[in-house]
Amino acid sequence: MDDTINLKLIVLGEGEVGKSSIINTFVGEEISERYMPTIGSVTFRKEYIVKEISKIIRLTIWDVGGQKSFNPYNPAYYANTDLALLVFDLTKPKNTLKNLKKEFEEKMSNSSEECISIFVGNKLDLFAVDKGIKDTLQEYFNDRDQFMLISAKTGVNIRESFEQLIYRYLQRAELLAPDLIEEDSANLFLKSIGKDEKALKSNIINLKSIDSVLEKLKSIPKTKAEGSLEKDKSDLKYHEFIQQELLKVGQQKDNIHDQFLIDLSELDKTLTHIKKLSIKSTSDVIDNLKNLLKTSIKNFEQNLDLIQKLNREENELMIIRSQLKNEIQEAEIQDTNHQNKIYNI
Repeated sequence: MDDTINLKLIVLGEGEVGKSSIINTFVGEEISERYMPTIGSVTFRKEYIVKEISKIIRLTIWDVGGQKSFNPYNPAYYANTDLALLVFDLTKPKNTLKNLKKEFEEKMSNSSEECISIFVGNKLDLFAVDKGIKDTLQEYFNDRDQFMLISAKTGVNIRESFEQLIYRYLQRAELLAPDLIEEDSANLFLKSIGKDEKALKSNIINLKSIDSVLEKLKSIPKTKAEGSLEKDKSDLKYHEFIQQELLKVGQQKDNIHDQFLIDLSELDKTLTHIKKLSIKSTSDVIDNLKNLLKTSIKNFEQNLDLIQKLNREENELMIIRSQLKNEIQEAEIQDTNHQNKIYNI
């Protein structure tokens, strides 16, 4: 048996629904504060290791631009797709669900009949329950459709949405391709990520459960506590300070490098000039070169000490930045887990 399960996962939806942000959160990249449309398609990779069955599950994630000017309906994007996230915007459900159901889902069904897909409503952090949301969901979803509510910004249900697709794929493959996917692979995958089937499915919503979910969402606060916000600002300022210090060190090192190149250039110019002159005394030439070399050596020795000092400062700053980044990531994971427990949808 091959030890790698290669899966193509495509993320589809209208422009500005947050497809790139969802992927960036999932693979651990930073989310841009400024909206930049994806042109054509961009691919990412994520791997899971299931030690019990000695398998690597390798996801190749396609981020397909939703702007019509970039031709998101190109059949090449959909070919041989195993898994799909169909993304709509919870703050604009009607506009973003219309084409998602009419165009993207239809194209996906025609190009990859065996594809496993799930709808996800993004921007849960900005979502405010209104009277029209239930009618909109009932208009575009049927009783068989299942969907999840997620937030790329806070991380709520992001990993769960991707892992839900992988779990379903393994479940089906155990039955349809037992020569490739051995029995109990789906459950062993869940074990490797520290989840069980009940926990994974607890985030799934359908039209029957929408009333209770919307009722629960009404009582969930949308903003962090003031003290938490102040801490975030403080952490951000400290992170920016470290970045600025690293830039300063880098600039100083660049200046030293530039000075070394200038010294070499001056030496080269002097030699070129000497070649063009008719100098009677060879000793004059040697003296000129000696003086130039002494100056270059003196500058180099002074700069060598400075470079060593700058390297030590740079290493210390990079260690601090790494520790700060780890602390921020741990805080985000704890916050995401806390929010997942709060939403429990």
